[in-house]
Amino acid sequence: MADLIGGTDAAEPRSALYRAAAAADAETVARLLQAGAAADGAAGDPARPLWAVAATAASESAKIAVARALLDAGAFLHTDSAGETPLHAAARTGPLGFVAFLIARGALEWIRDRDGRTPAEAARGGGASDKDAIAELLQRPVIRDPVFRQAVGAIHAGDAATLARLLDEHPRLLTERILEPECYRQANRSQYFRDPMLFWFTADNPDLVVPMPPGMVDCVRVMTARGVAQADLDYTLGLAVTSGPAHAAGLLGPLMQALLEAGAKATEDVVFGALGHGLTEPIRILLAAGHPLTAPIAAALGDLERLEQLLAASPRTDRQAAFGLAVINRQLEAARLALEAGADVDGFLPIHVHSTALHQAANYDDVPMLELLVAHGARDDIQDTLFRGTALGWARHENKPAAQAYLERLAEARKGA
Repeated sequence: MADLIGGTDAAEPRSALYRAAAAADAETVARLLQAGAAADGAAGDPARPLWAVAATAASESAKIAVARALLDAGAFLHTDSAGETPLHAAARTGPLGFVAFLIARGALEWIRDRDGRTPAEAARGGGASDKDAIAELLQRPVIRDPVFRQAVGAIHAGDAATLARLLDEHPRLLTERILEPECYRQANRSQYFRDPMLFWFTADNPDLVVPMPPGMVDCVRVMTARGVAQADLDYTLGLAVTSGPAHAAGLLGPLMQALLEAGAKATEDVVFGALGHGLTEPIRILLAAGHPLTAPIAAALGDLERLEQLLAASPRTDRQAAFGLAVINRQLEAARLALEAGADVDGFLPIHVHSTALHQAANYDDVPMLELLVAHGARDDIQDTLFRGTALGWARHENKPAAQAYLERLAEARKGA
């Protein structure tokens, strides 16, 4: 399998580090790293050494020892240079403990390979002896409590009557949370649906059931009538505003209304979460319900007259947020106003915090925005903090032809300058 991923050939040259990793030879890997070998291998390698050890059929302890040495030396965990990430390879080959180790070190279980498969799907199609356990670990949220699973099933069916019965029989369902496997809590990364409360499932975000059933709003009311903590009301509102199934089913308005009537408050994170995904409908609903118009909201909505007034009285953080949300929502003039008000063109964004405005403009194939940013001094050599890609790298990876052509011309011009 290792020689088939990405069209590689067994005759291709491999660095000594790649060969040692593929053999799960921790002693040699440590020696080569200490001697100065690059943790991500050499240009002639068919993939990264971390992928090589993940793909090999060695013992759990040997694979962990090699992977730990590589990661401690700076190996990149999220690369898909082999056509899949190291976590995909680990999911196929196992064992479970090695998969859990990669997750604890920050591997992303939601990334898809070049064929569109998640690591959980790779596990189910793999040859590991414990593949069922690996697939369960990777198919989040991991719910092992049978009563909690029943209640989630009722929510997913929009069956408010069954949900009410379960809540009355098991009041703990309103206050207990599901604790997922420890490796997810060890991971030093953002996980927006980790260790979920039952109430969170009413937002259907992540989209665990499609289409969203009409009875979902009734499920919200059944639960709020029995008492839901303020923090969970607010958090679920944030999930609801970015819920794809709620938007698709035409239930966003009724769902938000039920949450707002129960006392949910729209925090800044809720607003940024919606506008950071280009979703203006939920924000208009919040504004109609009395939420104040701020500079970031005005920028995202393209309300230029109000934006100019608000920027003049806004703190620096709001000006920066207004700039980022203008770029994401493709509001060119709003982005220009925010830059003229002092926003940092190269600052990392308030949402999608691993990226800059140039990354996001490239992702949207938005050449006019790229031109504005470059005219204000945007650097094209900044890497995002998650995938280590420049804006040009993003354009190439996401197949954004107009942005790619523009950024390639820019790179050539700067090279010749």
